[in-house]
Amino acid sequence: MHVVEELSPLLIRSRQGDYPVEFRASIDELVLRLLEVPEAVVVCDSNIAELYASELAPLFADRPTRLVLANEEAKSLTGVGELVQWLIDQAAVRSTTVIAIGGGCIQDLVSFTAHIYFRGIRWLFIPTTVLSQADSCIGAKSGINVLPYKNQLGAMHSPREVLISTEFLGTLPDIEVASGYGEIVKLSVTSSKHFLGDLQAALAEGGLRNPHLLALTRASLAAKQEIIEADEYESDLRRVLNYGHTFGHALEALGGHQIPHGLGVLWGIDIINRLGVQWGLTDPQTTEDLAEMISANFDYELPISPSVEDLLGMVGRDKKVSEGRIHFAVLRQPGEFIIEPRAIDAELGEQVSIALNESRVFTRA
Repeated sequence: MHVVEELSPLLIRSRQGDYPVEFRASIDELVLRLLEVPEAVVVCDSNIAELYASELAPLFADRPTRLVLANEEAKSLTGVGELVQWLIDQAAVRSTTVIAIGGGCIQDLVSFTAHIYFRGIRWLFIPTTVLSQADSCIGAKSGINVLPYKNQLGAMHSPREVLISTEFLGTLPDIEVASGYGEIVKLSVTSSKHFLGDLQAALAEGGLRNPHLLALTRASLAAKQEIIEADEYESDLRRVLNYGHTFGHALEALGGHQIPHGLGVLWGIDIINRLGVQWGLTDPQTTEDLAEMISANFDYELPISPSVEDLLGMVGRDKKVSEGRIHFAVLRQPGEFIIEPRAIDAELGEQVSIALNESRVFTRA
């Protein structure tokens, strides 16, 4: 892969129906495409609606529109119930398409609601964050909070189409751009279409907002595509997409979910790499290369210094735990992974302690 390649569309194969991912130069061009969608209603992040009021005005004027404050409370059973009632008020039927504009919260809310409304209606996604553009927009997963528990409910409901414009990223805070790169780093080594070298070159040339971000986004989606098309419902291969997430999720939970998801993943990548080296599975040079790239490009101070006991306590609640063993996605080298089951015991605790002491990713409060 070369980051200067033409950004042709991707076609994601799904048992629920294949769907395209298209890359648009501007929001204006994207809106013209959306105005062609018949029988559509719009659900939009209220912040995006305010920031891009003039660009989105033709769409809002033409279609029934619901603005949603995109936070964790929105992607809850209460939020789903409110959106269902709004769809009923709009006389939405099986032929209605819901256009979702926003990041992960809007995606989860609309995907889940579209899945249960009339036993499933179409939805179309316009992701507006790096995290949603480079990763979550494909793969069909949704997660709904049963507060205070995150993503306790979910459904697999593919969009009918994904339209991406990085023009939305111009107003995205730097911390959210950095968070999105957590998934790009993960995907840069995940599949046979790995592109770690291109990612390193792009970051060295222009930092996180380098001119190759859209091409890196497409490369990330192509890498994820290879995996989800082979294992759409996470029976085996798709587990590699959890790389960095076991410890990343534990860190996020211990930090009260104040640590941006992608940054938690980057930290989790370094920890699992260092465990993989101890287990004789991960290439030490790859571990150091990734740690150096993260340290050089992501200036973040962890608000907590998690203990081994707290980390393993949280890891023990992970959905990948079975009979006291956790199934880790472990990187051997770019493009090659192994799913490694390990008991959550004193030996693992000692190994995690070593990894924490070795890790130099992010400073700690």
